[in-house]
Parts: sequence; C-alpha cells; structure tokens
Amino acid sequence: MAQASAMDKNNSATIEQPLGEIVADCTPRARPASNLEHHHFQGRYCRLELLTSNTDPTIIKQLYDAFKPTEQTHFTYLKYGPFKTVDDVIVNNRAVGFLTYLRIKEYQAALEIGHINFSQQLVRTRAGTEAIYLLIEHAFDTLKYRRVEWRCHAMNAKSRQAALRLGFQFEGTWLKSDIAKGRSRDNAWYSIVDDEWPLLKQEFQRWLSKDNFDENGQQLTKLNAAQVNPRSKNLMA
Repeated sequence: MAQASAMDKNNSATIEQPLGEIVADCTPRARPASNLEHHHFQGRYCRLELLTSNTDPTIIKQLYDAFKPTEQTHFTYLKYGPFKTVDDVIVNNRAVGFLTYLRIKEYQAALEIGHINFSQQLVRTRAGTEAIYLLIEHAFDTLKYRRVEWRCHAMNAKSRQAALRLGFQFEGTWLKSDIAKGRSRDNAWYSIVDDEWPLLKQEFQRWLSKDNFDENGQQLTKLNAAQVNPRSKNLMA
C-alpha cells in the first residue's frame, strides 16, 4: 500500500491545524549567476555589470579609486575591507560601487541583496536607487522569486534607513548571529515579498522618471515606497 506523503497529509481537510497557503509553483528558481555571465543590467542612470576574476582590470582600478584607502567608514559594518591596494579588489561610465545577490535559496524562491557599498559618487543619487531597483526587479520579474531580503548590521543606521526608504519591511533582529572583525554582530532583517512588488515597482518607476527631476538633477518628489508597501499599511492599521 502506498504511503501518503507528508505534504498530502498536511493538505488534508481533516487536519485541524493552521497551514500556510498552497504554493502553486514549487519548482526551483534559476540562480542569478546562471544567466549573468554575459549579461548586464542597463538602467536610465546606471549600468550593472558582473564582477568576476575576469573583469577588466581598468574597472577594478576604478572601484579602488572610488573607495580611497582613507574612506574606511565605508567598510565599518562589512566583514572585509578597506582595500589597501588595487590587487585587493579581486557615474559617467566608471565603476563607483558594488552590490550582489547572496543567500540564494532557489528551492525556497528567496534571495538577499547585500554587500551594498556605494562610494561618495553614488551615495544619495538616483543611480544608486536605480541599481538596487534593477536587482529587485530582476529577482521578481525575471527569476520569479517570492522573497527578496535585506540584512544589515543592527548598528548600521544608514543601512536600516535605506531599507525602509526602498520599501523593505522590518522583520526582526537576530542577536549574536555573526562575528565580524572580532566583534559580535546582531543582524537586522528586512524583506519585500512578491505580492508587494507590483505597487512598489510602480512607485520606483514614478520616482525614477525623468519628469521627477529638475535640470539640476534634484528630485521633485520623494520616493514613497515605505508608504506604498501594503504590509506597512497593515502595520499602521
């Protein structure tokens, strides 16, 4: 006699226990790196290119120059850096920052955007916002992931503020979850999930529109992703 699977049992109407909604598509998602080797993301204000050991040395040098050895505060909350030499690094068409996908869980359709490090040339610019938007959009719209995470050092106030500005919702803090550079690290967790993305995408596109900036590149209206996210409205209700 065939034995019913655990999933069959859990889906049975006779089980009087609360269950999560049924996931229509449980197939593993593609990993971003599987289709990025010869790919780039081209936005209106920035271009994202894959950084590998084969990257043009000129681009590596541009990154090194963007993060001067004296700018140590850029690396305070990261587990690496600052870079002392160009070899340690293995908006006008120059490399001015980096970010990546990590903690990619293709079977759970979830991933994280992290290692975000913008030089002063990219901080507080529409190009910086667009760079993160392009990665979120690719995760949800192309790869069909269900969840995009943002994790940062709990003491990194700038990263926490950035997460909220971009529409990520705070989910909690993991105490003593890491050791970085010999010090204990608590991690603050934020996320956007797929059913929140359509409204957030509209808000990103509205804010990134050329019509939202004057001739000097100054925004006319702020990004309201934090207010647009349906989850934030539920929390305020």
